[in-house]
Amino acid sequence: MSDKGTIAIIGAGLMGTAIATLCAAQGYKVALHDANQRGLDGFAERARPIAGYLAMPGRGADDILAAVELHASLEDCVRGASLVHEIIHEDLEAKRDLFGRLDAICPPDVMLATNTSSILLSEICSHLPGRGRVVGIHYVAPAHLIRAVEIITTEFTAPEVVAGALRFLETIDRVGIVCRECPGFLINRIQYALKAEVQKIVEENVASVEDIDAAVRLSIGPRLALWGPMMQEDLSTSKKTVVAVTDYIHKATGNAHFASTAVLRSLAESGEIGAAAGAGWYRWDVSYDHLVRERDRQLGELLEWLRKNERLEALGAKGGNERIQGRAKG
Repeated sequence: MSDKGTIAIIGAGLMGTAIATLCAAQGYKVALHDANQRGLDGFAERARPIAGYLAMPGRGADDILAAVELHASLEDCVRGASLVHEIIHEDLEAKRDLFGRLDAICPPDVMLATNTSSILLSEICSHLPGRGRVVGIHYVAPAHLIRAVEIITTEFTAPEVVAGALRFLETIDRVGIVCRECPGFLINRIQYALKAEVQKIVEENVASVEDIDAAVRLSIGPRLALWGPMMQEDLSTSKKTVVAVTDYIHKATGNAHFASTAVLRSLAESGEIGAAAGAGWYRWDVSYDHLVRERDRQLGELLEWLRKNERLEALGAKGGNERIQGRAKG
């Protein structure tokens, strides 16, 4: 595999280790720095199982690890890098201080990225002279497996920086998901809405922990894995039904979060109710009969795979709904 250049990664924790190993496996030279020497000393031990998973013919685990060079000095680490990626702990002041240093020592053409999962980029770098070259590149754990990577932008992020981030992710076989900065960004905003709701379901004693997981794993989960929430809705549910259900739950609970949105109502009222009508969130240019057959084939194959590959017992999890309920009541 040819050398693609040098990526500097600041932070050798679990996420930094995974990203450094991934980039090395994909042909980059990686310069890794951590302010704590123990983080650097433990890198190889943490990285070896990841490198073993990512190894391929002609590029084994040892080759991957050899492509990562450890640096005690920040200045030495970033020298010659085309991308400097911050992956330190979630602390605003620490990140602001680090980006101030990076903006001062890195040439203007070097892209600066942060892996923050919660802090707004505008809070981290709006004070920097070179803030236009800062972009969020947020991986989802485990970073060496999950292909979707968020690209977080602000009003001052240069368009060419966003384009460069997308090109970089393509070179490491990742899919860039572009979103404007907001609390939680895109992925956490979605998944924490789900987390918050299932925690309420447990607290209200509506269903057990085990039944919640079974419901998601065997109904919502496979459909989302294949198509995502927007396409899945087009393929299976009329927008008129979605409006009716959301409005009923809104009225019954009083929770405004469940109220149907203006954009959903507009689709329903215009007749763009989903794939059966040829349009919804997407436009569909094949017959509905074909869509149904292909939808059912894809979902049937995935559900059958799940049936044959259940590994719940292997994970060592044991039922604990009674214990959780007792804690909730207390």
